[in-house]
Amino acid sequence: MSFIQQHLELDDLTRLEVSQLRRQLADLIHQYVRDRSVTLAETILCHIEALCLHPCDCREAEQLCAYRRLACHWRCLAEVQRQREQGGWQP
Repeated sequence: MSFIQQHLELDDLTRLEVSQLRRQLADLIHQYVRDRSVTLAETILCHIEALCLHPCDCREAEQLCAYRRLACHWRCLAEVQRQREQGGWQP
């Protein structure tokens, strides 16, 4: 995925097809496993939030709840990575 695609605004992401959003999300998660960064974690979070807001997705409460939990997880990962990069995170 290109740098520009990773930094699309949330409104732009919700205009993509749900299948394309999910595919990009999977690719981003695989990339994060190899190359952890705050930017990448926040990009993943943005994609998850776009899925939550997508007009063709998240019509069931259980699915929306699962995405919200996933978003919370990635918010935490972004913060942990931010602390690591600043040298302030200790396991």
